[in-house]
Amino acid sequence: MTTLAEIAREMGVTPQAVGRWRKLAEQQYGQLDYQQLGNKKDYTPDAVNKIMEFRPEQPEPAPGTPEIHTGNHRVTGQLAPLPSAADLGTFRGDAELTTFDDPLAVVDQALDFADALITAIDDDADYQTQQIQQTQRANAKLKDKLDQVQRRKDRYQTESRMMALLQSQQATELQQNMQALQQLGQPNTSGGE
Repeated sequence: MTTLAEIAREMGVTPQAVGRWRKLAEQQYGQLDYQQLGNKKDYTPDAVNKIMEFRPEQPEPAPGTPEIHTGNHRVTGQLAPLPSAADLGTFRGDAELTTFDDPLAVVDQALDFADALITAIDDDADYQTQQIQQTQRANAKLKDKLDQVQRRKDRYQTESRMMALLQSQQATELQQNMQALQQLGQPNTSGGE
């Protein structure tokens, strides 16, 4: 098995060039077989052969043109592979970030609860005010009636005394008159005969 970087090194081209060959091979053959090794894809020999089919042909040297070999002084360098992941925690250091699952939804619910609480408080305050006003009106009516009863009671006491005196006077007179009536036509028992 072989990676694209190894093919590029062997062919003396850039990995990007081999990546273009692979793309053309995938367009023709579909997904190529490979095994994932860390960040690298290790292609099967069959996949490598399909990739190599799309390698451009080297031009034949013109007759009489000398063939030049670059020798061994050129070395294709291997760059470090790009990372596939990064941990931002290494940038933050020890600073902790507290997060919440959907805090806006929770806060919206809290605001709805607070609004309902305010409404309930206002309603109860209105109810208490109404109760106070009703009690004040009832108390004022009762106080007026009590004042009326007190005045009538005081007058009644005065009237009753007067009527009792009058009644007593009338009863005494009635008694006297009845006695006088009884004595009429009665023989005089006083000694004079």
